[in-house]
Amino acid sequence: MLVELAVIFLWFIGGAAVIMAAIMILISSRLRRRSQAAGEWPNRSCADVTAESGPLHLNGLSAPGPGGMVQARLSATECIWYRNRVMRNFWVTRWTAEGEGGSVPITEPMQEQVWEWESGPFSLADASGSVLIDPALLRRTANLLGYPMQQAIGETLDDGPEAWHYRGGMMGALQADGLMPPDLLDALAEPEARTFGYRVIEDVLHRDMSLHVFAVPSSRDGRVIMRSPFRDLPAISAAERVPDGQARGARKATRWAAVIGGAGLACFGLSALLLPMLPR
Repeated sequence: MLVELAVIFLWFIGGAAVIMAAIMILISSRLRRRSQAAGEWPNRSCADVTAESGPLHLNGLSAPGPGGMVQARLSATECIWYRNRVMRNFWVTRWTAEGEGGSVPITEPMQEQVWEWESGPFSLADASGSVLIDPALLRRTANLLGYPMQQAIGETLDDGPEAWHYRGGMMGALQADGLMPPDLLDALAEPEARTFGYRVIEDVLHRDMSLHVFAVPSSRDGRVIMRSPFRDLPAISAAERVPDGQARGARKATRWAAVIGGAGLACFGLSALLLPMLPR
């Protein structure tokens, strides 16, 4: 009986490992294609960028935009760009199956963004000059956590749904400046909204950070700006060029495929050794 269980277990683990290895091979292939696609486009200096340049690579340091250095509204951090976001915390009820044909309600917390504001474009500078960068590109960073953006504030305010709780403090500062609509919190305080609090987030970007930008330039108010990501590729990387990062990811995925696939084959081999021991 134990031998039978061991063989079944090894087959299960081996099959799962082989499937995972196949998935890692597909990921490696996709990253390799993305690296090749990004690598086909030229590297340029900031001074050479025009609105008609097409996709291109830039390397330089983060720098202030047209308005110069800014002070983050809530944290007072000196930076070249910042963003304020308000997330709503609320309850949702879903039904889950239980027993034979029955179901029970489960109430759990959820979160959604209800408001956002940012300070505007920043720049990338090299020895030749500078070019504007659309902050929207920060939504497509090579780092999954959003780096080079850094979170200066992330505070949860669970003071209930009533809007009057949030007339002071950080939420009050956002409303006092006329940025956040004054009636937004009133609408979200209705009983059917099931709001129980909020989370206030402030992200900042500092100057003189080494950045690689891969995007499509265009024109805004008569000035060239790196504005649009190219296909589904990352637009900003703080560690390495986008093609290099994609290629490194492909190599890592290939190594993991070899390790996981080898483990799966080892499980099948070990189960084959146990087969003669099964009762007949």
